[in-house]
Amino acid sequence: MTQYFSYFVEGSEQFVLLATIATLWVGLAALGGLATGRRHVMEAAPIYGWGVISLVFVPFGTLTAIPFSFLAWGLFGLAAIGALYVYRRDGALFAPGTIKMAALVLPLLLIASTMMASQWDEFSHWLPAPRFLLQTDAFPSAANPVTGTQMLPAYPYNWPLLTYLASKLAGDFQEGAGRILNVALLMSFGLIAARLALHGAGRSFPGTVSWPLAGLALMAGTLLNPSFVQKVVLTAYADTSTAVIVAFGAYIGWKLLDALVESDDAGARSLAWQFALSMVVLINIKQVNLVLLVSLLAGICLAGLRDPLIRNGRLIGLLAAAAAPALILYLVWRLYVGTAMASFPGGGEAVFMPLDQWNIGIIPQILGQMLVVAGKKIGHFGPAFLAVGFAVHGLIRFRGSFDRLAIIVASGFLGYNAFMLLVYVGSFSEYDALRVVSYWRYNMHVALLSVLFGAFGAGWLWRRFLGDGPVDRRLAFVPVALVLVAPLIFAPKLRFDLHEDKPQFNGVAFDLAHMLEPEVPLHMLDPQGSGEAAVIARYRMNRLEIPRVTGFHKRDLAAIQRFLDKVESDGQVLVQSVSEPVEQGLGLDLEPGHVYLTGRDGEGWKILHHWSPPFR
Repeated sequence: MTQYFSYFVEGSEQFVLLATIATLWVGLAALGGLATGRRHVMEAAPIYGWGVISLVFVPFGTLTAIPFSFLAWGLFGLAAIGALYVYRRDGALFAPGTIKMAALVLPLLLIASTMMASQWDEFSHWLPAPRFLLQTDAFPSAANPVTGTQMLPAYPYNWPLLTYLASKLAGDFQEGAGRILNVALLMSFGLIAARLALHGAGRSFPGTVSWPLAGLALMAGTLLNPSFVQKVVLTAYADTSTAVIVAFGAYIGWKLLDALVESDDAGARSLAWQFALSMVVLINIKQVNLVLLVSLLAGICLAGLRDPLIRNGRLIGLLAAAAAPALILYLVWRLYVGTAMASFPGGGEAVFMPLDQWNIGIIPQILGQMLVVAGKKIGHFGPAFLAVGFAVHGLIRFRGSFDRLAIIVASGFLGYNAFMLLVYVGSFSEYDALRVVSYWRYNMHVALLSVLFGAFGAGWLWRRFLGDGPVDRRLAFVPVALVLVAPLIFAPKLRFDLHEDKPQFNGVAFDLAHMLEPEVPLHMLDPQGSGEAAVIARYRMNRLEIPRVTGFHKRDLAAIQRFLDKVESDGQVLVQSVSEPVEQGLGLDLEPGHVYLTGRDGEGWKILHHWSPPFR
C-alpha cells in the first residue's frame, strides 16, 4: 500500500510544482484575454498568452541584450494587472468547466508531479534548454555558448520558455513543468472537442458545464485521444504542445470561416488575430512546425475558397494578416541562428542529403511501411482517412460547415504526411527510411485533428440516430468515473520513470552530482547499456559530455584497456554495468547489478564508491 501511495505523493516539491504551474497558467490566460478582447475563445486564452510571451522573448532575446529576467518579471507584472482587468471585464479567466476538469484530472496531475525525468530526449535537449535559459538569462549564441549539458541550440525555444518562466516564479528549476503543462493543454483541448461534439449534435455549449460534460471533455484529451502515450505526454517533450496548438489552429480557422459566412466582420477580425497568436506559438515550438502552419493555412484557404458564401478577397486578406506575425517571428529566429549561432556545428538541425543520395528508388516500400504503421494506429488514421474522404466529397459537392472542417483536417493531415515522406526520402538513411522510424511519433503532431473530426462526427451521429432527447441518467456519470478511476488503475504503468533501470540511472547520477567537483574528469563503462545512463549523468552533473563505452561500442578486453589508458591521472571511471573484460581491465572483482565508482591506485584501480540495489 505504501508503494502504491508513493505513485501519487512523494514530497512537498510536487505541490510547489503544481502551485507554480497553476499560477503560470492563470498568468498566461490573463495575458491571452488581455491581448484578444472580449470575443476570444476562452479555452485558448492560455495559448494566446503564450503567444504574447513569444512575441516578447523572441525579438528582444535575439535583437537586444536585455536579460531574460527583465522580460519575465515585466510580463509577470502585466499578467497580474491583466488578470484583474480581464476578470472584471469578462467575469472569468477560463472557460466554463475548467475548474471541474481540474478536479477530475487531479489523480493524473498528482502522478505527473511525483515523476522524475527519465526519457533520453528529455536529457538531450528538452530539459537542458530551459535550464540553460535560467542559468544564462539569454538564448545561446557565440557570445553565450553552451558549456553545460549538450543540447540542440538552434531549436526554437517557445516550449522551454514556459519551463523557464515557471522556474522564475518558483525560484528554482522546475524540471517537471512540461509534464503538468501537457496535461493542462489537453484539458483545454478537451473543452474544444466537447464544443464540437455538441455543435455536431445540434446543441449549444452550456454556460455552466455539468460534471458529466466535464468528464467527457477530459476523456477527449486523454482516454479517447489516440496520441495519449504516457512516455510522451508525461515528459518534457514538445509533441503534445504541438498537437494541441495545431488542433486549436484548425478550430479557430474553422470558426473564422463561419464568421465570414455570417458576414461578422468584427468576429472574423478577432478570430484572425487569435489564429495569429496561436501560430506565433506553433512556429517556434519545433523547426518542422512551419510545415504544419502552411498545411493549416492551405486547408483554411481551400475550404474558404470552395464556399460560395465567402468573399475570396476578404478571406485571403485576413489569412495573410493572420500568418504574418508567425512568419516574421520565424524569419527573426532563422536570422539569429544564421548569425549568432554561425559558429555552432549545425546546431543539431536536420538537413536534406544531396539529391543523388535520396532514397527515391524505395518510395513504394516506404509508402507501404507507412500504411502498415497506419493500420496499427487506426484510432488516429481511421478518422483522418475519413476526413480525407469527406473533404474530397466536399470539394466536389460542398454542403457547409462540416465540409469546411473536413477540408481543414484533411489538409493538416495530408500536408504533414507528405512532408514526412519527403523527409524519409531526402533526409533519412535507407535503413531508417525503410522502417519509417518514429512515423507514429511524428503523426502525434496532427493526431488531435482526428479527435476534433471524430468529436464533430460523433455529435452528428448522436443527433442522426438517437435524436435530441436527454442522456440516460445511469450513463451520465460514466465519463466522470472513467477519468477518475483510470489513473488509479493504471498508476504503475503511468509511472514509467520507475521501470527498468531508470531509478538506478537517476539515483547514481544525483549522487555523482554532489560527490564530484566539476573539474574531476568522469568516464563511464557500460558495456551492457545503451548509453542512456551516461546521458542522464551528463544532464544531472551539467557536463558537456561523459566519454563512455556502451553496448554499441567495441567492448572486448583490448577495447576496454584502450579506453582506460586514455583516462586522466585524476580521472574517475563509473562502472554502470559489469562484464568480464571490465573486471579484467580494472583488475577488480565486481558484482553484476551493482554500480561502482573507481579511481586510479598507483598502476591499478580501486573502488571509491559502491551502489547496491535497490537504487530508489
